[in-house]
Amino acid sequence: MPEHLKQQVSQSREVPRMMAIIGSMTPKERRNPDLLNGSRRARIARGSGTTPADVNKLLKQYQQMEKMMGKLGRGGMKGMMRGLQGMMGGGMGGRGGLPFR
Repeated sequence: MPEHLKQQVSQSREVPRMMAIIGSMTPKERRNPDLLNGSRRARIARGSGTTPADVNKLLKQYQQMEKMMGKLGRGGMKGMMRGLQGMMGGGMGGRGGLPFR
């Protein structure tokens, strides 16, 4: 099976899983994900038919996106690109890298 088809199939499975996880949260938990301790994460996982690791993965994605949106709001595109550079190990500078000035 071609690689791009594998990616599409895995992505099409992830969206309903994310929706199930979010749907298993209370409105208060959706507004403030910092409330989610271990027992709440386990309850959400049971309610959504997923594992606590899936819930943790979704929360980590949310936190990363929240961080990137904050950088975009503060520094525009330059701030976001600097954030991406930091996430990728900072090895993008030098010859062939993108200028960040």
